[in-house]
Amino acid sequence: MAHLMAVRPPGDLSARFTSTAGSRVSEIRPCKAAIDSIDLKQIRCFVAAYEEGSFSKAAEREHCTQPGLSVYIQRLEAMLGHRLFDRKARGVSPTIAGKHFYGSCAEVLRSVGAAKQQILDMGGRVASEINVGVSPTMFKGGLSRMLPDYLATHPYVNVRLAEAYSGTLTDWVVSGEVQVAIVTKPPLHLGLETTHFFRDRLVLVTRSNRKPTASGRGLGARNASDLEKLKLVLPSPRHSLRQVIEAAAVRLGSTGSGRILEIDGMLGTLELVRSSDWATVVAGIAVMDEVTQGRLVAEPICAPELWLDFYLVRTKDVPLSAACREFLNSMKEALTRGAAAQKYKS
Repeated sequence: MAHLMAVRPPGDLSARFTSTAGSRVSEIRPCKAAIDSIDLKQIRCFVAAYEEGSFSKAAEREHCTQPGLSVYIQRLEAMLGHRLFDRKARGVSPTIAGKHFYGSCAEVLRSVGAAKQQILDMGGRVASEINVGVSPTMFKGGLSRMLPDYLATHPYVNVRLAEAYSGTLTDWVVSGEVQVAIVTKPPLHLGLETTHFFRDRLVLVTRSNRKPTASGRGLGARNASDLEKLKLVLPSPRHSLRQVIEAAAVRLGSTGSGRILEIDGMLGTLELVRSSDWATVVAGIAVMDEVTQGRLVAEPICAPELWLDFYLVRTKDVPLSAACREFLNSMKEALTRGAAAQKYKS
């Protein structure tokens, strides 16, 4: 039977392990004194390697060198008396021991983060800066309604907002460039926590030559099949909005009059729609102000109805500050009020 052996005593942190492919659990017994000396840096490195599946990506995430991170993991394995990862040419995968250890480590980091944030809040030092990533729809539809009031009631909070599409925002959350992000496509990443934030109906948007209506609504509902005949400005297929439309079995640009122009940008898209016979499809909150002003017409899409979901994404081990939580609550309330004001009917 294949063995996993230590060439040095288990209490020696420089112990090296040798094994064959069939081995699962080390025969080394953990040293209590060594286990007591495990620190948060080792735990963070282990969690990063587990979630990234790569020592190099984990090192980049933890702002250290790959050899340095590898040493942290080796020492941790020596302390525990178990291999935590199987090393492979294209990354690492957790052993049975590693999978069990991860759950405890993730809980430790969550608890430490919560304790640190609680102390800050108790001391009256509500986070001096919040970094929030938002999608273009959020920028256009929700921020203008809540940001002035928030800034007025939080004069000592510096707010930094970053606009991008979902994939980029997710990467920024993982790297720590933003504390939290609102995206339209929930990420598949072990280190992230995703919760549903908001839902809004998709509408067909065209230019308007009419005066504003009392309700601010468009002419009526449009069937999804109508999109096949229109000249549409849409984001490229990698974006979730485009995927929602195409998932409704709509064959975009399938007729002689139907064409697709791809623009990955909300401002450029709406500017083109205002000045031409091109149309677009966006969440209703993104254009509700311009619809009310009579600059654009928004018609809800039916048969089937199309909706866009927004998700809140953050790392599991970093709790949100009181200032950030209040910012997100204010934003959600503004979005909810705006969506209720639309009251589209099919």
